Amino acid sequence: MRFGITYNLEYVPEVHKTEKRYMDLILEQSILLDKLGYDAVWYSEHHTGKYSFGNPAVMAAAAAVKTENIRIGTGVSLLPLHNPILLAEEFALVDVLSNGRLEYGIGRGYVPHEYDWLEVPIAESHSRYHEVMDFLEQVWTAEGLTSFNGKHFQINDYQCFPKPIQKPFPAIYASAAGSLESFVWAGQKGYHLGTALFLPDISLLPKGIAVYEEEVAKAGHDRSQLEVMAITQMFCHRDHEKALAEGRKYANNYYRHFAKLSGATEANPIYPYYSTVDALDLNANGQLLLGSPEALIERISQYQEDYGLDYMMMEIAQGGAEHEVICEALEVFAAEVMPHFRKAEAAPREKATA
Repeated sequence: MRFGITYNLEYVPEVHKTEKRYMDLILEQSILLDKLGYDAVWYSEHHTGKYSFGNPAVMAAAAAVKTENIRIGTGVSLLPLHNPILLAEEFALVDVLSNGRLEYGIGRGYVPHEYDWLEVPIAESHSRYHEVMDFLEQVWTAEGLTSFNGKHFQINDYQCFPKPIQKPFPAIYASAAGSLESFVWAGQKGYHLGTALFLPDISLLPKGIAVYEEEVAKAGHDRSQLEVMAITQMFCHRDHEKALAEGRKYANNYYRHFAKLSGATEANPIYPYYSTVDALDLNANGQLLLGSPEALIERISQYQEDYGLDYMMMEIAQGGAEHEVICEALEVFAAEVMPHFRKAEAAPREKATA
């Protein structure tokens, strides 16, 4: 089991003061994650004001030069909104600057205003998503000049420079949450899977993962080389009741912020749900990671059993949480939760080599 932290921004001036200070704190936390032994830190993309990064490649590059071991990713890069040449060059450079540590999380996005502002027809989001990824695979692996003839992009005699360090290209994590189609495509392509635990209809998750694994097998990919990752909100404190109270406050603040994203309600009827849902109810339903180290160990173990998770991605730096509060929770989780799973995974290997 691997553990990572994703940053979906929620800038709160009363807490974070200046925008510059907020970005500095995120980089400080990223450095701390590296020192604490977390496996990855991801930065998200949106174009809706004080939520997410407009260009996650810039933040990833900044983190790449300030960290040593932690893998650096996107949660997620919105492929349909961009010219694929820019994506190819930006993220290849992130992989180079990080010495091959990029984890490239990809998705379509869901906010109509973002498509309108960037002058991309949202009706083309699926076809653009798939086509951009085909382009990236081609130019990241091509020797010399290459040409691409797609429905949306016709690009002749192009060469990506520099090439990614990872071969054939960086690890790809395809997001899938709202429809089985996304799980199918991720499996067919042989990508790692990225999904979510805090959705209104959690019943889709086991079905989607089963479909993903079926498609992986049909396409001849090796499931043992692929990861199933899920994301949820986390807050860890040695005092279980305090973890519930604090985690509830920050998660609920985040949900209310999320519910009011520009255009989100029109995009999908689930978003009004986040204007009323209570994080304690989601936690009681097994969908969040709010609690003491012992409680979180039990819950993550249940996720492994129920969903076959290989990778736990978590959100914590939201809802107006102060820097010191975030760092303390990260430290407790790293010291008391992560070692349980490292030890459990090491035991079979030790036995095999005895």
